[in-house]
Amino acid sequence: MKLNKIIKKKLRIRNKLKRSNTNNRLRLTVNRSSKNISAQIIDDINNKTLVAASSVEKDIKKINITKKSDLSLFVG
Repeated sequence: MKLNKIIKKKLRIRNKLKRSNTNNRLRLTVNRSSKNISAQIIDDINNKTLVAASSVEKDIKKINITKKSDLSLFVG
């Protein structure tokens, strides 16, 4: 299977993070789109997602925040 450059780079960075994770650090990933934002805290040693928050969740949608910067503060 042939992988494109973006996937190769993603795998290379992820493998480098897993190798250097000797003192049990957690990884924070943040995904942004034009309207929403989501964040996760990941434990690479156990391959588990510990905490996840997103602007798509029902609790956050009820608050009616218009600015994306305010929404990102609330999700964080």
